[in-house]
Amino acid sequence: MDRAQFARIAKRALPVAAVLLALLFAGLAIRIGVAWLKQRRENRQWLAVSNLTPDRLIARCGQPAEDATHDMYPMIAREMKYNSPGGRNVVLAFSRTAEEGSAWVFLSIKDAQSGLAYDSPSTQIAALPCLDSTK
Repeated sequence: MDRAQFARIAKRALPVAAVLLALLFAGLAIRIGVAWLKQRRENRQWLAVSNLTPDRLIARCGQPAEDATHDMYPMIAREMKYNSPGGRNVVLAFSRTAEEGSAWVFLSIKDAQSGLAYDSPSTQIAALPCLDSTK
């Protein structure tokens, strides 16, 4: 093969190589973008659940179906029951110390019928979608 033939073959192969390289970079960019969006959603859900207080819950989801406060000195426990869109009742538990001005601490979200606890932020938001900050 002489130089002229090699130049012709290289001239034809260059656009194909450029397209393949562009597709490789596009695929990589899409993969990175999807991972970033997933991480962003998980962070948003974690923040929405970890900063939950009874007042924020009422502001986001409205008045609960039931709201019970139990004084167990030196703690105060509060359980709020909401009707979930799936027809289930969801119970959210909070506690705080009996001291004046202490802050409420979110404890758990459980299914009222089965007692099943929703452990991850994504399952907690799936159980009570009004907690999602994008809605």
